Amino acid sequence: MKSLLLILLLLPMLAEGQIRNIVAQYPIDGPSTENLNDGILGRWKFKEDTNKNNFYEIIRGKPYAEDKYHIKFWNRGGTNPTYESNMHFSKIANIQFINVPYFEANFSRNGFFFLKILEISPDFTKITAAVFHDNTLWELNQEDLSQRITQNVNNPAYFSDTVHLFKIWR
Repeated sequence: MKSLLLILLLLPMLAEGQIRNIVAQYPIDGPSTENLNDGILGRWKFKEDTNKNNFYEIIRGKPYAEDKYHIKFWNRGGTNPTYESNMHFSKIANIQFINVPYFEANFSRNGFFFLKILEISPDFTKITAAVFHDNTLWELNQEDLSQRITQNVNNPAYFSDTVHLFKIWR
């Protein structure tokens, strides 16, 4: 299951099957400058990724919206961006979540998947996160989605996997 998140972040072309079943139509909430944490800026890798050349780059600022972060997945040693979108943080019950856009290759289904932040190292070089696993999110409106997440925020059965990210460049 650790490979699930890697597949999720490679998402546009690989998004059939399991991934499509844990996506919501709406983010947890909208982007907000109150939920910014610029420690996320930089280049990141997943400990679980077996391809050592892949990384994720997260930036903020012009030309992108000031209340969001822009994420790019790079493969082939940083020469080929295969996923690019905006993401943002949300906070429920003082717990941070990341809202990552999801879209299928033909853009027939667009939505979000979520990561619950479990731990961030004091120097913001390591993040441990849990992957949501609720196959009913797509049917929920935004209010019901936030309510469902609030009800399950501390329910370990609501999450399918834990992933570990580490920063490779600031």
